Amino acid sequence: MVGVEFLVVVELLRGNLVLRKVLPLHGWLLTSGHTETGYEVDLYSEGVDVRFKNLINNLGFNVVKKYDGIRDYAELKGIIKHDEEGFVVRFTNGQRMKIKGDEYLRLHKLMTNVSTTSVWEMLSEGKDVLEILKDVPDEFYKKIKMYVQDLRYNHYQFGEQAGKIYHYFRYGKYGDRDPEPTKKEFALHLQECDTHPKIKTLCFLMWDGKSTDKVIWNYLKPEYKKL
Repeated sequence: MVGVEFLVVVELLRGNLVLRKVLPLHGWLLTSGHTETGYEVDLYSEGVDVRFKNLINNLGFNVVKKYDGIRDYAELKGIIKHDEEGFVVRFTNGQRMKIKGDEYLRLHKLMTNVSTTSVWEMLSEGKDVLEILKDVPDEFYKKIKMYVQDLRYNHYQFGEQAGKIYHYFRYGKYGDRDPEPTKKEFALHLQECDTHPKIKTLCFLMWDGKSTDKVIWNYLKPEYKKL
């Protein structure tokens, strides 16, 4: 509300998190109407009240750029740049609609769909999560990167712990055990050492020459939580 004469519609921004724009808090003036008559002020006309223009400038609002003559939706969508969110379309009846760019929608979908389980799933499938998310904002990227590092480190810890037990028992400290022990002896050793069941499972997989990767990722499956 500007005084009691005008109602203004402003979009306040502190940058655009989806498009990696971090700026001081500012506003874009979309429209303004007279509070009594409902008449919408033509912000682009030379006849706009000078007092109103000065007030808008003093408040630090920027009037959005106006595009005339574009009536084709596809044409309008096609001129949205990769680093722009999109357009606000005004119809002749005064109603408005936002048209957003493909890149903005792609990044927005990425950001809104990322969760603990989606990151875990991509890692468990061998996908490079950080490469997929390379275009998202730095603040968001850093948060995901830390979570990815935690999961990878926990995965490494499982394999490291099981590997030390397995290799030390089967081959000795210097890899020179002769003759090699049997799997039965290994099982008794794990039982005597009260080895954790999950580590025990990994040790037997190693003994049989099988991969432990999927099993460890299954151990690490988190509860669903938005990131």
